[in-house]
Amino acid sequence: MPQKLEKKLIEDYLIEELQKRGWDFVLAEELERESLSEPILVENFKRALKELNAEIRIGGEEINKVLQEIKLLPASQDGIKKFLHYFKYGIDIKFEKERVIKNVKLVNFEEIGKNEFLISKQVSFKGKELRRPDIILFVNGLPLVDIECKSPIKEKITWEEGFNQIKEYENLVPELYKYVQIGISAGEFVRYFPIVPWQKAEDIKIYQWRDENKGEIEAILEFLAPQRLIDILRNFLFIREERGEMTKVIGRYMQYRGVNKIYQRVINNLEEKDEKNKGLIWHWQGSGKTLTMILAAHKLYFDKRLERPTIFFIVDRQDLEEQLTGELNALDLNFTIETIENINHLKEIISHNNFQGKRGIFVTLIHKFRPGEFLPFERLEKELKEKSKEVVTIAERKNVISFLDEVHRTQ
Repeated sequence: MPQKLEKKLIEDYLIEELQKRGWDFVLAEELERESLSEPILVENFKRALKELNAEIRIGGEEINKVLQEIKLLPASQDGIKKFLHYFKYGIDIKFEKERVIKNVKLVNFEEIGKNEFLISKQVSFKGKELRRPDIILFVNGLPLVDIECKSPIKEKITWEEGFNQIKEYENLVPELYKYVQIGISAGEFVRYFPIVPWQKAEDIKIYQWRDENKGEIEAILEFLAPQRLIDILRNFLFIREERGEMTKVIGRYMQYRGVNKIYQRVINNLEEKDEKNKGLIWHWQGSGKTLTMILAAHKLYFDKRLERPTIFFIVDRQDLEEQLTGELNALDLNFTIETIENINHLKEIISHNNFQGKRGIFVTLIHKFRPGEFLPFERLEKELKEKSKEVVTIAERKNVISFLDEVHRTQ
């Protein structure tokens, strides 16, 4: 694409290219909307819920419950946190006829093509004032991405203009930005960032997406391809809460590549497509290796093919153990973390359930695996071999994953 394009040409180019990647374009006036003050495409959302939850026979009553639960979320930190959680993990709804609680999913993460991907431009939203974002991306009727386009040929107009515009809209149309997760400012240069309405502009971390041999516009188009965007929203975007301060973290391009290489190696080994079951990732200082490990663990843990895996985070210093545990607890990951306190605790995890091993997420120091210090090590190894004749032990299971951080001195 030519670098010097007017704003409208950038807007039209992005829409045209996103359609090639799987998005359906609908004119703003043709969207099925209840009103300008309702950001959700309600009828699209209802149809998607019914399609995505056919196996639990969801009816109109349950659909309305889900819709009301989402609509009534406040446009506050707590409401925004809950919406992102619902988007990733579904909503537990009581089915009155059966008197049971079932999980209703908002997105099909296994079969991406079964979701609805709509794109529209100049859609009006009414809040404190009327505003029209340049491009809005809807998934199953939910507005999730706002793209603001800026002309690169006008002096003093940069991607920062689009960023500041979105920050202004967050205040003026808060109901819309309760749902929108990612903001993008596109012109000669392109930047993306998480939507965090309660944070000041200067506190928001802003990133450039890179894709091999592609310019900035082409790279962000790949970022927004349906399969990749859904992956990013589910596995690379999280609420982070620590010491009463809440924000959102979003993965960067190198973390995305690293995580998916880890993920694919595990899946290929599990499905016996590849014998390789190890790997080494090199990080430079400040590139987010701790977050890379956590993101990879989350993606693997929630993949149904791994059938509730056992995941170990292994470090070689107590301060790193505390730092990692703190980061795991700060993120809304929807799983429980267990810290291995001593060697006997480790043995309990390994010998759990007739030596099949305990399932879950564990943090430990590598020293607990040392045969010299692990007094029952030889006996445990012998017991594992004996039990392997009866069951698939933890030593043989393919869904046991270890992430080793900073252990080059002792591994």
